[in-house]
Amino acid sequence: MILSAVLVSILAAGAQADRSVGADELLYLDNGDSLRAVIAPRHGGELTGLAYRFDGAWHELLYRAGDYTETTGWRGKAPLLWPAVGISLDPEGEGRGYRIAGRHHSMPPHGFARDQAWRVLRYDPSAEPAVALLTLASDEATRVPYPFDFELTAEYRLDADRLTIDYQLTADPANGDAMPFCIGNHITFNAPLIPGGAAAEVRFHTELPEQLLREDDRTFAGRVAPSPFRGEHPLSALPRRNAVSLGGRSGTAELTVIDPSGLRVMLRHTASAEPAEPAVRFNLWADTVEGFFSPEPWLGTQNGLNTGAGLIRLEPGERWNWRIEIVPSASNETVSTDNEEST
Repeated sequence: MILSAVLVSILAAGAQADRSVGADELLYLDNGDSLRAVIAPRHGGELTGLAYRFDGAWHELLYRAGDYTETTGWRGKAPLLWPAVGISLDPEGEGRGYRIAGRHHSMPPHGFARDQAWRVLRYDPSAEPAVALLTLASDEATRVPYPFDFELTAEYRLDADRLTIDYQLTADPANGDAMPFCIGNHITFNAPLIPGGAAAEVRFHTELPEQLLREDDRTFAGRVAPSPFRGEHPLSALPRRNAVSLGGRSGTAELTVIDPSGLRVMLRHTASAEPAEPAVRFNLWADTVEGFFSPEPWLGTQNGLNTGAGLIRLEPGERWNWRIEIVPSASNETVSTDNEEST
């Protein structure tokens, strides 16, 4: 299913298509000025397009926006990673998965939420802010890899200057034990954001002070070191397709992507309860040859379901909230740091 051509034309034309909600349809949010978002309920409920009006023209910011063809490369966009981030490797050698009460459960890379069809609870593109609310609930299929009952919602709100995604996870009161999970969003930007620049000239800025080291590309080694990427750095400083995991600070985590054109995109995320430390706050993954940059907001670690590092445990009946804000701006604009609501 190829959505990219349709997506580009809709974003460029102002999203004038039929906005009624159906199982096979996309959801379109538009702030009427400078920002448009597209959500795909059937494809993991993910953000599949994010266009920004810069220097008088609309530009798609996400890598492979709206493209759901089978490809050999990274599929891009902004899938939710849950209940695992990265690869889970059973410590007793039974392959990809993890163990609970001595029993092996298979777990795909980055969890299963991104591969599920989500249900639309609310869709109001004319509201201020425009809003779409989606949900994923446990069923017989999800209990095979993950023996817990849950409800997970994602609320997308498009304000005057930002897209806010609020995730809320509720553990079923009938669960016999605390529900363990890690969570992330694999948002992937075009590099450069605006055509005409060079990917290697795209820069990023974050003040996270630590780098979480790994035994290999799959498992957190349990060691942290001062981050060599604190401050502002070019994408060319990152190893190609070899992730760099940053953390070392609880509470709100922030990173800004800086395009050679002057366009900036700030990412900020915060949660209602913190994971076990140490935990990755941003997992940086880039390829300047292919032209993408994934500054993935994370709360967790690779293989966390087995090691316990960065794990969050939700007791039966408890709720947990996670907010991601995506704020594009021109270099001469002032970005508000206020959160309209607490999570």
